[in-house]
Amino acid sequence: MLHPIHRAIILLTAARAMRCPHTQLRLRLGAAEIRDTAAALVSGLEAAATDIESGNAQDALLAWTRATDAVAVGSAEVCLPALIATDAEARDAGAAAKRSIIDAFGNCYGRKSLYDAIKASETTDPLLARARDKHVARFEANGLALADAAAREQVAKLKLELGAECAAMEQEINGDSSTVALTCDELEGVPAALVDALPVGDGDKLLVSLKAPTLTPVLQHAKDPAARRKAYIAGTSRCPENARRLNRVVALRAQIAGLLGFASHAEGTLKGNMASSPDEVNAFLDRVVTRLKPKRDEDYASLLALKRREVPDADALDPWDTAYFGRQVRESKGIDEEALKPHFPASEVVPATIKALGEDLFGFTVRGPLDDAQLWHDDCELYEVAKDDIIVGHVALDLKSRDGKFGHQMVVPLRPALVDGQPNCCAVLGNMGDANGRLRFREVETLLHELGHVFHALAGGPKPSILGWAWPMVPWPGGVEMDMLEVPSMLTQQFVYAAAASETLSASTRPPRHRRVTGRPRRYAPAVLAKIARPHAETGASLPSKTIEALAENRHLLAGLGNARYIAMCRYDMAMHSLAPAADVDACGLWPAIYEETAGFAEAPGTHFASTWYHMCIGYDAGYYSYLWSEVNAVDAYKQFGDELDAAAGRRFRECVLEPGAAAGGAAMMEAFLGRPFREDAYFERLGVPVSS
Repeated sequence: MLHPIHRAIILLTAARAMRCPHTQLRLRLGAAEIRDTAAALVSGLEAAATDIESGNAQDALLAWTRATDAVAVGSAEVCLPALIATDAEARDAGAAAKRSIIDAFGNCYGRKSLYDAIKASETTDPLLARARDKHVARFEANGLALADAAAREQVAKLKLELGAECAAMEQEINGDSSTVALTCDELEGVPAALVDALPVGDGDKLLVSLKAPTLTPVLQHAKDPAARRKAYIAGTSRCPENARRLNRVVALRAQIAGLLGFASHAEGTLKGNMASSPDEVNAFLDRVVTRLKPKRDEDYASLLALKRREVPDADALDPWDTAYFGRQVRESKGIDEEALKPHFPASEVVPATIKALGEDLFGFTVRGPLDDAQLWHDDCELYEVAKDDIIVGHVALDLKSRDGKFGHQMVVPLRPALVDGQPNCCAVLGNMGDANGRLRFREVETLLHELGHVFHALAGGPKPSILGWAWPMVPWPGGVEMDMLEVPSMLTQQFVYAAAASETLSASTRPPRHRRVTGRPRRYAPAVLAKIARPHAETGASLPSKTIEALAENRHLLAGLGNARYIAMCRYDMAMHSLAPAADVDACGLWPAIYEETAGFAEAPGTHFASTWYHMCIGYDAGYYSYLWSEVNAVDAYKQFGDELDAAAGRRFRECVLEPGAAAGGAAMMEAFLGRPFREDAYFERLGVPVSS
């Protein structure tokens, strides 16, 4: 009989013809193949754990590293279908496969003798030593440092239930294809191209998808406030069963934290982050709220004044007003997102953007899209990224919205680079573009954000998978601290606002904000938007420089209100995950008061936006603040680039931040790039907020 490890190797290397010739991954497996392959991965992991426990492995740490690496390499083939498959059976099989791998790791990280063997391992290899420490932390998060065996068993039991509830939440959101029925009269003001593309429902109703590419422009343009209210409430009332699940998830997390000796889930989760305690996170959020409150109040007053032109007796804004009146404010500044869309055909903008960031900024060579790639859907494209003529990785882009597909935007690692293995591979899963394949400006900004994750995922060289680029969306352990994860993506999205500049101006003749410390003449790249935008699809005109300038000058327009809602969500996350263990938890009930206190809005009664809040079930629990924390770090780092695609700074950022992956701590990486610890001043200065002495 074959040893389970050998069986796994045979199965995972079979069907060579089905593999993409570039990634060497099989990305179109059916449900039966998914189940068989997942079973082989699980068997291989558990067999390795048994070998180590029985003393058959000469080097426990190396054996465990190789076993976890094997699962990391093979898991995408069986887990990705849960997010992208058009076939419901394959989607369900993928979700079950992911659950089985998570459970297998949970089981292994709950084995005391395995923990003892790994913790006792000695090595002179610094990467293996850091990998060991991270593995030990995983064991201890499962209670292995507890002396009480009954407590360890209880933690394991609760974690299994928690994982199942989170998986059910995620799949409920992925499978949701809810719509709201509106008449043509209710859709007055919405761009005709969008209305014409809507499917017809009963009678004279049109069906408006509640996914962002459709819902957002409806909320921005529909003149009828009752129609906007109906769309908003529908969008924040989806997946009602998830409201119950969220309550249970929060209760389970609190109970597990208590067993592990923490005051709350937030306390245990933040241990090891750059912001390492709830007090530090809450103080950070409070500082931002306090400093931005005048801008929030100013923004609120300006939108309320616009509302009173249409509703003279209005005394408050409603949540469904902000997108509509916010659009009016942006248009008054010369920013009309609908008018900009003909400059942003995805088929041309996407390759231009990935090459601008990859080649001009980070010094890679980017080739693609590759014609002979074998991916999971005809909408997908594959790009190859190389450094010094050596392929460092591939990225698959799946940017169009589809029923059954993951409904947000994210980058998911498909394979880490291992010694003597294939290079890194990742995928961008997006929901971007209208029916004509044109992007809104905000979607272009999102694209730059996600590509920051891509180059973070691809830049690192071979290392143990637990030190590679990953995050809790995948079933294998790995990744940087959660509040470091978003720094590269927050940095790259800054470049969508880079001001246009002459190609040959010297430092002494450039405007002050572009001057460099050295004063040396140098060659500057034009604004990023000028590089990636296309001539207008109908008129052939270039994107006007005054439009680029208007976008840059008004990038923080209404930032007071926008940040207020985001910070309310951060506070909400921290509040629900700071609860003590209790039988009855009403997580959704915490939101309205926090939202009103922080952002100044009364939430629509009966809604429960958190039931479709992906982040709470995919690894951002007690971590949603990390976007803002990362943005503060990124804005500080961006000053090193002088508002340009500065190749020298880009290569230094690649070497100091992107390439190490999780082989170094976030604070150490930022200090290596900046030459000092990060500071918050640049963030507030950019928002026009006075910096305290």
